[in-house]
Amino acid sequence: MSERSPFGLSRGTTAVLLFAVFTAAVGYGVVLPVLPHVVEGLSPSASASSIGWHTGFLAAVYAGAPLLFAPVWGWLSDRYGRRPVLLAGLVGFGATLAVTALASNLQWLYSGRFLNGAFAAAILPAAQAFVGDCAVSDTWRAQRFAWLGMASIAGFFIGPMLGGGVFQGGSPITGNMPAAQLLTLPFLFSAGLAFIGAIGIAALDRGPAPPVPTPTRDKDGWRPATVAHLLTLAGFVALGITAFEVGLALRGRALGMTPYQVGIMFAECSLVMFAVQALVFSPLVAPSSTAKLILPAFAIMGAGLLLVAYAEAFAAQLIVVGTVAAGAGVLIPVLSYWISLGAGDAQGAELGRKAAVESFGQALGSAGVGYISGVDAAPYLQFLLPAGLVLAGAAVSLNLARRLSGRLTAE
Repeated sequence: MSERSPFGLSRGTTAVLLFAVFTAAVGYGVVLPVLPHVVEGLSPSASASSIGWHTGFLAAVYAGAPLLFAPVWGWLSDRYGRRPVLLAGLVGFGATLAVTALASNLQWLYSGRFLNGAFAAAILPAAQAFVGDCAVSDTWRAQRFAWLGMASIAGFFIGPMLGGGVFQGGSPITGNMPAAQLLTLPFLFSAGLAFIGAIGIAALDRGPAPPVPTPTRDKDGWRPATVAHLLTLAGFVALGITAFEVGLALRGRALGMTPYQVGIMFAECSLVMFAVQALVFSPLVAPSSTAKLILPAFAIMGAGLLLVAYAEAFAAQLIVVGTVAAGAGVLIPVLSYWISLGAGDAQGAELGRKAAVESFGQALGSAGVGYISGVDAAPYLQFLLPAGLVLAGAAVSLNLARRLSGRLTAE
């Protein structure tokens, strides 16, 4: 299982990496549909605006932790290898999820979500760097990055369904458990997945040796300038999608939707992103052509965010959710692929920086939505402001496709 295939990675190693990424996504998504209800349960006297504030900042704490830890994890993976970092991330993620399940007050919940995010920050960048180290061609790299993205999306699909569905109660498994006890089940399930993933990583060999750093190629750009441009765009996407996710949970509650209905919307978002990523990195699209999709994808995502605030019926919400998901589903893997391609020997460092930039965007988006939620125009501002920033990302990416194609040709 642990032997390297002459074609890049063995099937066993690939499966373990995919499972690790899936686990991290489940642990993030499991609480999103019910987070306002969790806050309400731990603080019964809280006002609606206070619940919204805590919902946004709890998501910001989770998303903000990688801002501090992802670059460190990336540096460690470049220096000591991908396998030890993956193992530490999964074990720490599982342990902190189990502890968070026992939260009895908001302070405990805040601390737990911060630690969840700190250890989760190790998993995806190290898995992507593992793939980048073993890439045998651009097409191979693109396909494996797509698989990692699809594994993450599958986790986002399962997580919200667990979080929203468990509050339906009355199932053969949950019976008539109180809501406070039901909350622990998704966390403990996710913790179990993380420990299983850690066992799989431990069974692998040491993975590819950390590469020997080489000097930056040329002062104009592939790594110092073009990758910095790509990192900025990744931050725009992270801010937009996180503001959308947190705002959607609060918007659904304000419109009287059940946690199950909100979970359905998150599930639809995941399915659309899964399908889009499968198409973008399929044999129908050359990896070198994916740069041309960045601008239209930003435009589609921004347009969807503009419309979410005005969609009140459940069916209308489903349509605009699909639009936002389609744009984000293109941008997330395409930006990751091009950053990896330009990182050279510094896979861990560059992908760690990407995680940190995305963390900043996620924290800003979550905290912004939480702050805005107390404003009378919240349903509109929660989506219109991130929509403006995403559309600004479209403007920033106007000449990017030509620049990336030129870099690839020069390399």
